[in-house]
Amino acid sequence: MYIRQTDLFWGLNQNVVNRVMGIAERVAFAQGDVLFRSGDAARHLFILAQGEVKIAMDETGKKVYTGSRVGEAFGWGSLLDREAYGGSAICATPVVVLKLDRDRLLKLLDSDMESGYLFFKHLSRALGGRLIKAYQQMADNDLGGNHGKP
Repeated sequence: MYIRQTDLFWGLNQNVVNRVMGIAERVAFAQGDVLFRSGDAARHLFILAQGEVKIAMDETGKKVYTGSRVGEAFGWGSLLDREAYGGSAICATPVVVLKLDRDRLLKLLDSDMESGYLFFKHLSRALGGRLIKAYQQMADNDLGGNHGKP
């Protein structure tokens, strides 16, 4: 997978994209491996190249989101000045990701303000889509019979 295949990098200056590829580390994980746990220091952004990743918000492991589309990003909180990840990312299948160091990526994006703007615009769109899916899932669960009642 090339980084330009992900929506986050669409339309960015080609020089910036090439430099991002230069700092990306391709890493393979086995099913059940953990990319990061809730509370871990938020130091990396992960881009899915292959497989399926489950995001859980607490120790119970209850899934809140599953990512399986090539180019999906995980660990985005690392780019938003969060000190720790807010959830855990667990490999539901064997997974290959591109792992990007937060500080190096932010420095790169700062070097080309237009590309940085586009990147964060794409990131906000992706996060908005996930939020809508989460709202839909909550509404579907509510229709399952409890209607918001304990």
